[in-house]
Amino acid sequence: MWFKNLQIFQLKDTEDFDSNELIAKIPEHPLRECGSQDEFTFGWMPLIRNSEQWTITSDRCLLLRAGKEEKVLPSAVVREELENKVAEIELVEGRKVGRKEKSDLKEELVFTLRPKAFAKRSDIWAYIDLQAKLLVLNSTNAGMTEQLFKLLQTTLGSFPMVPLQAQVSPASIMTDWLIKNELPASLETGDECEIQDSSEDKAKIRFKSLEPLSEDVTRHLEQGMSVKNLALRWTDKLTFVLNDDLTLKKVKFDDTLKESAFNDSQGGNLSDMDANFALMSLTVREFFDSYKLWFEISDSE
Repeated sequence: MWFKNLQIFQLKDTEDFDSNELIAKIPEHPLRECGSQDEFTFGWMPLIRNSEQWTITSDRCLLLRAGKEEKVLPSAVVREELENKVAEIELVEGRKVGRKEKSDLKEELVFTLRPKAFAKRSDIWAYIDLQAKLLVLNSTNAGMTEQLFKLLQTTLGSFPMVPLQAQVSPASIMTDWLIKNELPASLETGDECEIQDSSEDKAKIRFKSLEPLSEDVTRHLEQGMSVKNLALRWTDKLTFVLNDDLTLKKVKFDDTLKESAFNDSQGGNLSDMDANFALMSLTVREFFDSYKLWFEISDSE
């Protein structure tokens, strides 16, 4: 259950937030199966399949899981059906099918085909840290993120949060780190880096299996390019790729943390998840204390 992505938001007005209210209301908004004409549904899911365990709490942190069920209607199928329908009309009626009529035909076909489409499920894990005033998502997918916010607001009536607000451009800070070879004391560079220029087409160069502080990288940066993402290691606990939008991908927690969580677990899926979550959330809380200093992230309140 260790998160592989970190997208962090800051909470506002946490004094009015009642975690017990959220815990009580989550089962009232479960993920349901798609109806015949639903494009998708979105709702809460138990942490473990076929269980009634909807949340886990640890040191003022609350673990949640939401899911999306969507009808998969391959565009190739719709396109083929549409082409057949258009060809039939043009042959039988001896006329060309215009753009507007073609669009209407497509809508009719989607309406007809959707009940026959198969459904697939995906999930998004998140947790709320009331001490650090954070919402942490194991996803950087914009669509899933938006649906999760809507679900939180539907469940609670309101859920005030804001994206991280850096006082200085993250891209310029990371670029400065590499040009000057001056990283914060707790950071080391990894072997992955992507840079881009400031032109309209945003040309990019990606370096892999190469020390980001090498002359190949810094030469381009000195010529005006900037860092878009950078592989980093924080202390001995966390490695990740940091993006210029302040999201973290390819997150890996150190094996010593995982071993410690294993030793803390009493055995069984739920106990393992509880132990993993306790250590992961504490590590991210500690990491965020350093993170907000690097990028001069302002407080949410």
